[in-house]
Amino acid sequence: MKPGFHTIAHHYAVNLVLYFLGLHNINMGRLKVRTALYAKETFPELSIQVISVELQEWGIRHTLKTAPCSITGAGIFPTMAVVSIQEQEALVVVEKVEGQLVHLQYASADRATFAVSELTVLHYLDIHGIVIDKAFCASNEQDDLTKREAYADTIFAVEDFFSAEECGYMINYCEQHHLFNRSMTGAADGTSEVTGNRTSYSAFITNCRQDTLFNNIVERAADLMEVEAACVEDLQCVRYGPGQEYRPHFDSFERGPKRKATLLVYLNDDFEGGETIFPEIGVSVSPRKGMALAFMNLDEQHNDLIYSLHGGAPVTDGTKFACNIWIH
Repeated sequence: MKPGFHTIAHHYAVNLVLYFLGLHNINMGRLKVRTALYAKETFPELSIQVISVELQEWGIRHTLKTAPCSITGAGIFPTMAVVSIQEQEALVVVEKVEGQLVHLQYASADRATFAVSELTVLHYLDIHGIVIDKAFCASNEQDDLTKREAYADTIFAVEDFFSAEECGYMINYCEQHHLFNRSMTGAADGTSEVTGNRTSYSAFITNCRQDTLFNNIVERAADLMEVEAACVEDLQCVRYGPGQEYRPHFDSFERGPKRKATLLVYLNDDFEGGETIFPEIGVSVSPRKGMALAFMNLDEQHNDLIYSLHGGAPVTDGTKFACNIWIH
């Protein structure tokens, strides 16, 4: 193996890169990092040089140290590096050095999770690593904060978007017609699959235009979002029982036409938990019956907005019902 090269299972590298960037307060978004690394010709193997090239593509100013240097002389921490651990090279994130203790995170082929190591033997820890420009981090952190705040300002709620009658009608319609099935998520190959990320039940209402009440909802959603009714997907009703959730995800990352915006309408509020969370911007919304929550999934160039990452927190008591209205 050439000095400075280390091959690693692909998803471990994704986790390490995200962890490394997070320590520098650089928010790239998991989807963007994963997509970029998966596209590399060396898949499923990566080297620190390949990661360095990708950082350049993302505009992250950094230095790639190709000549070995001692870990205590590596420069600014945290550093992504190749070090020798138990006589084997490993790709790691060196968090800090305190005296004779080295704090790092690493992953290996037989390890699905990170391990925190405090190493006291330094003589074999000669590294080849990536050091990120601190000035870039400071400016990037402020820029990211500005973007997060700007996106949060675009999220809005409409009270009583559904009447109590409409909320009850949708729930009863889906239950009486036995439409609820285990919810599925979009896979990378364009298919759908059941996963542990989404444990709710979903009902697609495919005859919206033939039902007067549902058609009125579609028209109202189109007016609110200033689009043609043809840009509104068939309505989807979702049901969450105790312990069920939808972990953070992107609505735009689905098969078919990209979803530009989402209207999430809460059909009841007689339950506990089930908040809608936006982890990238630190926003949590408590459901209220009839209220619609509107947010954008794509920017003006139709690129995914990383700040639109959202999820449904687990329901702790009762049953939650909601309606997804997706806009193309």
